[in-house]
Amino acid sequence: MPKMGDAMTEGKVVRWYKKQGDPVKKGEPVLEIETDKVNLDLEAEQDGTLTSVDAKEGQMIPVGGTLATINSPGGKKEEPQRRVTDKKDSVKHTTGEYAEAIEMKAPRIDRTAPVPATPLRVVEGGGRRRSSPLARKMAREMGVSLDAIQGSGPSGRIIARDIKGAQVEDRRSRLSGQAALPVLQQQQIPLSAMRRTIAKRLSESTGPIPHFYLTADYDVTDLMSLRRQLNEIAKVSVNDFIVRAAALALRNHPNVNSSWGDEAITQHGEIHIGIAVSTPEGLITPVVRNADQKSVQDIAAEVRALADKAKNRKLKPDEYQGSTFTISNLGAWGIEEFTAIINPPNVAILAIGAAGPQAVVVDGQIVVRERMKVTMSCDHRVVDGAAGAEFLRTLRQYLEQPVRLIL
Repeated sequence: MPKMGDAMTEGKVVRWYKKQGDPVKKGEPVLEIETDKVNLDLEAEQDGTLTSVDAKEGQMIPVGGTLATINSPGGKKEEPQRRVTDKKDSVKHTTGEYAEAIEMKAPRIDRTAPVPATPLRVVEGGGRRRSSPLARKMAREMGVSLDAIQGSGPSGRIIARDIKGAQVEDRRSRLSGQAALPVLQQQQIPLSAMRRTIAKRLSESTGPIPHFYLTADYDVTDLMSLRRQLNEIAKVSVNDFIVRAAALALRNHPNVNSSWGDEAITQHGEIHIGIAVSTPEGLITPVVRNADQKSVQDIAAEVRALADKAKNRKLKPDEYQGSTFTISNLGAWGIEEFTAIINPPNVAILAIGAAGPQAVVVDGQIVVRERMKVTMSCDHRVVDGAAGAEFLRTLRQYLEQPVRLIL
């Protein structure tokens, strides 16, 4: 089991493409694994035979644990050796179906009788719908599209009963002349590696970190006007402006761009903004590095690319690790105000609500202005109330006078 990030301790075997005794060819996917962030295919590094399968589908395997053994073409077994993967050492970039390949070797099985194993290659994968052979056969015969079916098997795998259920619902829909309502079923959904990691990190945050919250209400009328003008040139979102504004504000407030340590507080020399992105399996935070040195348009393009990768589970470790500050925006869902949980080792996270027209009093007159609420969750061990308020005041200057963001 390869190590695909500093925080990874185990991975899950999703499915085997080969079974014991099957021949394998160099570059051929042997199995799919699931980490806390991405799904990956492991490929054979050379021709041979799969002589043993040591991990079952659905089983969690620790990093460095043995997955399988492959005989070399001459029948000689290679010794599985553990090598912790380093992203600088073995990342390969391709332009084909897979975006990244990382070589790995498994640990020794029997130290008294070394049995070398052909290494497998880790390839960022995904894209295939998980389904059983019987389900695929039934779907072809019944003319049912797998794309429209929610699997009820392990890890969302489509199985035979899902195909039958889809056919029954389609028949009911045709008879009634209207779309069928979803059928609720009681089921247990196995925890994915991502969901396990989210639960672990949230427990580490809300327990040890003493949170407190500061809310500010900004006038973003000029910001919305500027965005409409820029959209005639390049597509940008409100969040892209907020990312740049927060990054510039952090320059003046290094204590907010920090991490807590048992012996010292680290104030980071660079500003890397994590952007919370929702995926079907949970939240992940792609990172815009050196955000204070990038324009709004550059940030917009980078955030879109990272979000697409996140939703397809194709992010590389250095694209979701190492943030120094985090932003979570639920404005697109119509949420006006909320609080967010700090993403360790950050000491603050900014929760952005929806921007919308409100009746306010300006110079004694009732006028309509675009308003937006933001709430910053702070780690009280590092950021005091006054320090957090000063940061939000600086942020106000950038968002209420948005020309500062494009100069």
